[in-house]
Amino acid sequence: MIFRIAIRNLLHKPLYTVLCWLLLACSTTVLLVLWALNRQARQQLEKQIDGVDLVLGAKGSPLQLILSSVYHLDNPTGNISLAEAAPFMDNPMVESAVPISLGDSYHGFRIIGTTQAYLDKYQLKPAIGKVFGNSMEVVAGAEAARKAGLKLGSTFAGTHGLGKTGHVHEDQQYTVTGILPSTGLAIDQLLLTPLESVWDIHATHEAPHIHEEGEDHDHEAEEKPAVPDRQVTAVLLKFRSPMGQLTFPRMINENTNMQAAVPAIEINRLQALLGTGAKVLRALGWLLAGLAACSIFVTLVQGTHERRYELALIRTMGGSRGKLLSLVFAEAFLLGVLGVITGIVLSRVTLLLLQQELFAGYHLNFSGAMPLTAADGITAAAIVGACMLAALLPAVRAFRLNIAKTLANA
Repeated sequence: MIFRIAIRNLLHKPLYTVLCWLLLACSTTVLLVLWALNRQARQQLEKQIDGVDLVLGAKGSPLQLILSSVYHLDNPTGNISLAEAAPFMDNPMVESAVPISLGDSYHGFRIIGTTQAYLDKYQLKPAIGKVFGNSMEVVAGAEAARKAGLKLGSTFAGTHGLGKTGHVHEDQQYTVTGILPSTGLAIDQLLLTPLESVWDIHATHEAPHIHEEGEDHDHEAEEKPAVPDRQVTAVLLKFRSPMGQLTFPRMINENTNMQAAVPAIEINRLQALLGTGAKVLRALGWLLAGLAACSIFVTLVQGTHERRYELALIRTMGGSRGKLLSLVFAEAFLLGVLGVITGIVLSRVTLLLLQQELFAGYHLNFSGAMPLTAADGITAAAIVGACMLAALLPAVRAFRLNIAKTLANA
């Protein structure tokens, strides 16, 4: 009975009701989407660096090195000599060392020169076909294969650079030997090939030295072919004990032309930077919830004043003060629940629409963000609680209504 009257009262002023409902729905949507994205981004970022204690690469921004070599989001800081990196890769404190080399792409998907150890890091085997064995063989990530139309036995030419446009190496074709299962990680959008493929395509020879007239030189030295310096973009290191992570960064950064970046440190720094923007957006969401609560307050105050004669009649017909109190709270509760439910639905639709774009742009899988969590429930309860709090003063006014005075002025 109470809720039936409350619904009629809300429908009596549809514009006010719709305004409150929209504000509540928008605030709930913003807050739940932000919670979900923040939670899932943190989990995905930490999952991607699992098994990578240190990244060895060219000097530059350590965050850029991590983003380019682990998450494959940024341009690399440069190349390093494999010979210079070898002593650190073979160090007894190192459990595994995975070299990677970037430079080419196909339809925007990066071609990564590496070894089978890269697949072992993710404990992956091709779902179809086999692992690359020879130069110019490729194992394609599930998403890259699907979007680029690659199948077992497909051949393609890489494009120089990491974008969709650039010089195409038409004379050197890759062959797809395997396609990986979907993982929801960055590897889904990569094309993996042996390091030799990258070296063969970008092989460069030193230009012959031109001697000045009269210069004495050794003819035998001239005839000796130049040995190319094998280079890689980065090396992903995993240590046997924490001691390596403590000693390697300083040793490398101070004594070599390379840099050592710790993924955990850089990702924490990135999350701290992004956290500022997330806090601003969350503040906006709570501001919308506050505005919705204020709108409910104004609506109920005005409603109880306009319906004071009806409320007085309810009292004369045997209705208790508690019934009037419950009626006002019921209106606020219905508005709050309706707005929260709408916000939950909109937040899940928003996440569903964002999933593919976020995965394509940031290599982060947000499918796990769909289920509601305890934090979402607390947020929804807090918004409904704010609505009930906004109804407190109007409810007290209805509770303290003077029947005789109200009907006398009718």
